[in-house]
Amino acid sequence: MSQQAHFFRLGLFILAAIVVFVVLVLALSAGQLLSRTVVLETYFDESVQGLDVGSAVKYRGVQLGRVSRISFTYQRYEQDRPRAQRKQYVMVESEVNPELIVVAADPDPERMRQTIEQGLRVRIAPVGITGTAYLEIDFLDPARYPVLPIDWTPEHLYIPSAPSTYNQIVSGAQNLVIKLDRLDIESVLADAQRLLATANAKLEQAPVARLARDAEATLKEVRALAAQLSRLAGSPELAQAVTDVGQAAARVREIAANPKLDRLPDDAAAALARLRELAESAELARTLASADRILRRLDELTAGSDADIAAALANLRRLSENLRDLSESVRRYPGVFLDAPPPPVTGGKK
Repeated sequence: MSQQAHFFRLGLFILAAIVVFVVLVLALSAGQLLSRTVVLETYFDESVQGLDVGSAVKYRGVQLGRVSRISFTYQRYEQDRPRAQRKQYVMVESEVNPELIVVAADPDPERMRQTIEQGLRVRIAPVGITGTAYLEIDFLDPARYPVLPIDWTPEHLYIPSAPSTYNQIVSGAQNLVIKLDRLDIESVLADAQRLLATANAKLEQAPVARLARDAEATLKEVRALAAQLSRLAGSPELAQAVTDVGQAAARVREIAANPKLDRLPDDAAAALARLRELAESAELARTLASADRILRRLDELTAGSDADIAAALANLRRLSENLRDLSESVRRYPGVFLDAPPPPVTGGKK
């Protein structure tokens, strides 16, 4: 009997331990079992290294849930296409608390579309330097992070992904290494050595002494020019010129401030208006018409008497010549006009 009682007490202890374990499990997971969750899915066109089932899902540092499944999109979608034509996206599903994210609490398709257009994205973020990662939900630049093209309707709440910063850094480093590997370093070094040798040869051939003398002469000229400028700046003529310019500017300001100058455009406009009125007057027109008639009459009078005028001019010319001869004769022989004979002209002396 003692052995049966020992087994009985052992069985009771094991049952009590199982009950206590179940109670503890229920107590610790009661919040998660009773809380309502929604499934969130996203697709990555990159490696999800460091992300595992159970990794945290956070929105601006606040945990919303955990990753529940990691697979490929072709395992669920595009089943009617050949395997080679299906997209090779990595599909990550998460269970999140809808009370902590508005788009999950109110899954309105139009509102969800507007939120995605505003830049709501999911990306992989590293956890320190441990190599693990978590999903980060945040608003990013929609122009820099466009939505991955898909031709199916997601079964659950869908938020587009964005490339992770860590993968971008790694990808950039890999591209740099590939470019450096393709670069012919030996040829670059050889070209650099030839360039240095050519530069050294050119420097040795350069007339350093002549260049130094030219530089010294140039410096002397610069110093002389600076001294001249200094003397010019301290000369009384420059001060007087500055004073004269100031006085001239003051005079110009006085002239500009004269009220008569303001009336000058009005006076000029009035004079122009008067001239325009005079030019358009009937009296001026009549005067011009009379002058035109007089000129035509003079032209008619002189047109038929050109010969008479020429003869009269010839007679006047002959008359002037006769008068010149007569005056010369009077000057030389004044006795002719006094009825006295002129003195006899002899060829010898008396």
